[in-house]
Amino acid sequence: MKKKAKGSRAWSRILATQALYQLSLNKNIDTSIVKKNLLKDKETKNIPDKRFFSKLINETIKNKKELDKKLENAVAKKNFSKMETIIKVILELGVCEIIYFKDLSYKISIAEYNKVGNSFLNKNEVGLINGILDQIAKNITNEWIRSYKKNFLSI
Repeated sequence: MKKKAKGSRAWSRILATQALYQLSLNKNIDTSIVKKNLLKDKETKNIPDKRFFSKLINETIKNKKELDKKLENAVAKKNFSKMETIIKVILELGVCEIIYFKDLSYKISIAEYNKVGNSFLNKNEVGLINGILDQIAKNITNEWIRSYKKNFLSI
């Protein structure tokens, strides 16, 4: 049985948002330095789930093009490119979690990124994030169902 990691996934999501925001503003920063600096911050009593934090950042960076494509399809391309960086970062993390973290319900991921949004954004922007993540989750679910039917029901 896997040993449960100590630390908060909710806090990990906040830190991952900060990390990707920093990386998007400064392309020359080393990812490992940003992660290390955020994890060693002792000004808060919150403790992140370090494994979840690293996986979330790594998967989001590795799959950024695919994530952005899904977001551009859910939102008009022009609108996505004009969105504030912090909103894009939160959406990328949320979509990454919905697609690549199969052990989590997409409903939980959406709720968690609404909470992340509340830490950085106003109520209307949080509503925007909720709507976009919900639409993408439904699109992905429909894609999986079509794929399942195509691959397994045609046998």
